[in-house]
Amino acid sequence: MDKKVLVIGCGTMGRGIIALFLKNNYFVQIYDENKNAIERTINFLNENVENYSKNLKILSNLNEIDRETDFVIEAIIENFEEKFKLFKILEPLLKRDTIISTNTSSLSINELSEALNYRERFLGVHFFNPPLIMKLVEIVLSSWTSQNFLEKTIEIIKSLSKEIVICKDSPGFIVNRIARPFYLTALRMYENGIDFTLIDRVMKVIGFKMGPFELMDLIGIDINYSVSKIIYEKTGLERLKPSKIQEEMIKKGFLGIKTNKGFYEYPRNYEKFNFKTKLNFFGLYEKENFKFFTIGYGAEIFDYENENQTVEAIRNLGFEHFVLHNFKFSIAKKIIDEIVFEAKEVYKNNIASKEDINKAMKLGTNYPFNVIGDFK
Repeated sequence: MDKKVLVIGCGTMGRGIIALFLKNNYFVQIYDENKNAIERTINFLNENVENYSKNLKILSNLNEIDRETDFVIEAIIENFEEKFKLFKILEPLLKRDTIISTNTSSLSINELSEALNYRERFLGVHFFNPPLIMKLVEIVLSSWTSQNFLEKTIEIIKSLSKEIVICKDSPGFIVNRIARPFYLTALRMYENGIDFTLIDRVMKVIGFKMGPFELMDLIGIDINYSVSKIIYEKTGLERLKPSKIQEEMIKKGFLGIKTNKGFYEYPRNYEKFNFKTKLNFFGLYEKENFKFFTIGYGAEIFDYENENQTVEAIRNLGFEHFVLHNFKFSIAKKIIDEIVFEAKEVYKNNIASKEDINKAMKLGTNYPFNVIGDFK
């Protein structure tokens, strides 16, 4: 590949993106003010990419950028002022038709583009972590992004064997916006006295790979909270208001796996469910002495009378995995209903197509159902 790429920022996302371009034979320039980040990137490349050195150039300052660079992606700290300042410095150093992009997961593409004189060349190119493995890339258009620069960007991202979804600039784009209720609805339930381990177990039994609290610990409580805060501040929607619980955890330094304590203490063993077949059940069912909710994998049983009789009945229906509780409502249905509502709002506001919304949530979050279409 004869195209020249520049990646600015060598943190977790930056180094994954660098490795991805090198694996696909791009010439890659990299820059980070933090020399330790550069060192960690080199170690990462040594472990993950073969024979890359001839295609890599480490810049000691931005003035060393090749003016003929075709594609720039910024992956620095998620801070609007820092990114805005960088783009102001960057634009005069590049030719007129260089694509300038940001890997931000939640900041406004429209607002960031105001740093540039030629806004039509700017767009969001949001890779998911880890970039070497995750197939999805959200391409986020500003109000000024031109068709020409969009098509050039699509060509580059497709050359990396990635699946693309396209959306307009909107708080949280597709995935982070629609995924908010997975965390926030679960947190509200926890605030109202429901054990977080039960919520996690229910969501895993019905087919999710991880429960919301396990996933928040994995992502980092601080990062998850920050994304929720940005989306809430930009939308003003009360249903998307961040949880005080996360705020308190951050103050105490309980950030999840990276601090060995979040909702859980680490290291810990994860309970996993192996679903051999998908059953022909979907939705909420009301039997004589119990109710259950399923999307075809395991069953969440609630509002039951006799445990032994209920377990026997659910096994007779073919369910190998299930969880029982005696609340009067389905935990999973409540969370899924909120996810589906958010997905419909994204579609209704013309942020993305139905196809791209479903594709994004399948590839970006591994949700075991279509967020638009499966539930009416």
